Amino acid sequence: MLILTLEKINFIIKNEIEIFETLFRNNFYSKIPLIQEINNYFFKIKGKYIRPIFVFLITKMLGNISKKTYDLAILIELIHTASLIHDDVIDFSNTRRGFLSINAIWQNKTAVIFGDYIFSKSLNIAIKNNYIDYLNLISKTIEQMSEGEILQMKYFNNFFIKEYIYNIIIFKKTAILISACCEGCAKSLNKKKKIVLNIKKFGELAGMAFQIKDDLLDYKNHINDNENYFLLLREFKITLPFIYALKKTSKKYKNWLFNEFNNKNINKYSLIKILNFIKNSGGIEYSIYKIKLFTNKALLLLNNYPNNKANKSLKYLILFNKERLL
Repeated sequence: MLILTLEKINFIIKNEIEIFETLFRNNFYSKIPLIQEINNYFFKIKGKYIRPIFVFLITKMLGNISKKTYDLAILIELIHTASLIHDDVIDFSNTRRGFLSINAIWQNKTAVIFGDYIFSKSLNIAIKNNYIDYLNLISKTIEQMSEGEILQMKYFNNFFIKEYIYNIIIFKKTAILISACCEGCAKSLNKKKKIVLNIKKFGELAGMAFQIKDDLLDYKNHINDNENYFLLLREFKITLPFIYALKKTSKKYKNWLFNEFNNKNINKYSLIKILNFIKNSGGIEYSIYKIKLFTNKALLLLNNYPNNKANKSLKYLILFNKERLL
């Protein structure tokens, strides 16, 4: 059995990722002490760089990596970073990847402005290099992501949310940015419209699979003793596992769940009961099924492209998402 890790997947772009990390960090440098303090903290909690990995693998599959490829990877990761900082403010989240979030340390106002500051850096890269194609791409992408965030705010902890609304939210919030990675790569290589559209679709499918997996992993988090369980529940988003479970339960149980979500004195037992309800109502299995569905569709699209090492690594990246535990 093949055991997939990001290190194995990234092997053919190891040098590119190392160069990217240096360039990305340089983009954060500021002479303003507070900004640099936040920058230094941010790099302690850096992510997996999934979007830059998509950029480098797609470009290698279709052609050759250039300075424009690195610039695309940087501006996409800047947009992603800014959106996460804003998400933590909106979602009342005090942690990010096991560390205190930026808003938890420097307060919401500073976090929002810092997120805007990072957004501006992505635009600056496109303007400074006269990347009109990237400007068009990222302006449309940020617009869609903002719409997704507003939709999520509207339906946050809404027991009446339908699956199709959830799909729209995760498409606009997550899939659209991975799709932009893929579209930007194809356009930067001057590929034909059909190739651009197909690789964009691949990004959309991959993005949907990645977000559902993230939502699924939320239910695997451990609940610690002595936590404020009401605040923990406030961070809890009604995502696909819960949406499916709600469809399968009685009105009486729905009322109990609704009351618990608004109970400021909720205890650990009730919170565990809510999580067990989701796990035992088929929501987990249904979410796994949807991940497989989007994964298989994405893999099929890759069969239309050169069967080179980058293509194989992309396939492994999609399969890695299906199995990952973080």
